[in-house]
This record gives sequence, C-alpha cells and structure tokens, in this order.
Amino acid sequence: MPAAPHINLAEWQEHLDFLLPRRELLRADQIAGAIGVDEKTIHRLFDSATLHGHEVNAAKGERQHRRYRRDSVILFLADRANYAPADLRLKLLGILIKQPLSELVLFHQALGEQIRRKQA
Repeated sequence: MPAAPHINLAEWQEHLDFLLPRRELLRADQIAGAIGVDEKTIHRLFDSATLHGHEVNAAKGERQHRRYRRDSVILFLADRANYAPADLRLKLLGILIKQPLSELVLFHQALGEQIRRKQA
C-alpha cells in the first residue's frame, strides 16, 4: 500500500486565508458557508470524527455549541483537493511568462506592493 501523501499544513493555512477566518476555532456556519455545504453536514463530519473540535457545554435548557478547529478543516479540504497550492503557482507562472514586458512590469509593481503590505 503506498504511503499517504504528506500535507504541508502551513502552505494550505495561508493558501486558504481568503476562505476561512484565521482563528483557531470556527463555528459550523462559517465553515459551511466557506465550503458550500449546510451546517448539518459539518455536524455529521464532526460526529464521524472527520472534523475535530470542541463541544461547549451550554447552560441548562440551552443548545450545545460546537467549535471546529481551523487546522482540521484545512486538513479535510487539503486531503480531498485535486490540486495543491504549488499547482496554482505553476499555472499562474505559465500565464505570466506569456505576457509582454509592459504587463510583466505592472504585475511586478503590484506584487511588490502586496508583499510590502503583508510584511507590515
């Protein structure tokens, strides 16, 4: 049996920042909205130990609350993805190398600005 591919969680964490809030624990509605499923599906994934998190004890008469680990959601998505973040980089580079110099200069300036913002 071949070994399971290694998932670089750090690479996926950053890659999916646009999709999931960068907090350790997320609500079912946040995850459901981000990945396009309903909240019941998220709860079923928790019940089947596919997603990991915490059940928060509620006061008597209140609903039990669950919070799901962001890293567990990312591992779930990365495990089921038919691509890796590196694949997207290769596709983008394939597009960029076909652009004229004037366009590459504009991309270079825009990327430089984005890098400065993220480093700040």
